[in-house]
Amino acid sequence: MNVLSVFPVLSVIFGLVLMIFILFNKFGLGNNKRIRYVLSFLLFIYVITALDYHLSITNQIPVTYSGVTYFFYHFTGLLFYYFIALYTKSEINTKKWVPIVVGYTLLRILVFLPFDQNQDLQGFVAALETSNYGILVLVEYILVSSINIALMFLAYKKLKKAPLLIELNENQKNLYKWIKIIIIAIVFLQIIVFVTTILGSLDIGNFNFYLKFETLIYSIFFFIFAFSIMHFPVFAYSGNFEDLPTSTIEKYAKSSLSDSSDLFEKIKAIVNEEKMYLDFDLKLNTIAEKLDQSIHHISQAINQNAKMSFTDFISSFRIEEAKKKLIEPKPDTIFAISLDVGFNSKAAFYTAFKKHTQMTPTEFKKLYKPID
Repeated sequence: MNVLSVFPVLSVIFGLVLMIFILFNKFGLGNNKRIRYVLSFLLFIYVITALDYHLSITNQIPVTYSGVTYFFYHFTGLLFYYFIALYTKSEINTKKWVPIVVGYTLLRILVFLPFDQNQDLQGFVAALETSNYGILVLVEYILVSSINIALMFLAYKKLKKAPLLIELNENQKNLYKWIKIIIIAIVFLQIIVFVTTILGSLDIGNFNFYLKFETLIYSIFFFIFAFSIMHFPVFAYSGNFEDLPTSTIEKYAKSSLSDSSDLFEKIKAIVNEEKMYLDFDLKLNTIAEKLDQSIHHISQAINQNAKMSFTDFISSFRIEEAKKKLIEPKPDTIFAISLDVGFNSKAAFYTAFKKHTQMTPTEFKKLYKPID
């Protein structure tokens, strides 16, 4: 039996196991359930694609459904980008993206409406080579693949630029480098899948070989992703005590920090008195070192008493400072104020300001403008 024939089945099995692992095991994904659902859906697309390929190769699937999973292909780049945005606690405007995705999906449906339901996947691909419709499908596939690859590159850039809320030790730094390498590898895997699909459509005699090879790529993808999510915790991006592995939380819950309120008061005092919030690169480690506490204790005290994340906690001080500057008789520009109070961008300032005050800096400025 050809070794490649095993990979479609292995991809399905390993993908399903990995989905279950992601949904029910905490590890490095933290407390945000949406991260798990998005990542699981992304993996589900690859799993049903591998299953579809296996059934198509072995002629065990009705022709009506053969290749139908190709339709989900355009969601892979979007889901991957959304996963990284959630993982790094980045802001993303879902209301803006939803109509774009819906419109994008409808266009794909229109392209594939002429699909002949009486053909199997291989027959359909072969027919494309002798029709003008085939050129349309090829152009559409190249466009969709380019968008997916572009979104994965953007996701990598977002991961690279996302600020970390803890100072990494040498071991963590090495893992962080590996995460970046892994993300790049995933982008290249997407490119390989694109190339194999194009080659398969041009070499119909070896079409099944390319399907098997593509599922081998999916198997590698699953292994890589499993490594990445287990070895670099989301805690480094969120700073939330609840995002730590369960074993770590239990360890610190039984520690000397039985009442975190006293420590929380010390944190508030030192952040306010020393104006530590003005440092845009402020990390949990900095406060922990000043108070001679562990970063986990600092995070625990903030989460339990302020009922917010470390980022939101620090932002609350920055927003209060910004309010004072906004209502001065001759205030600086909003961008200048955002930098003065510790934000590293105007966009981050606007997002945090609206989150804390339910209005934009401009609206606040107009509402509280002093009367001459």
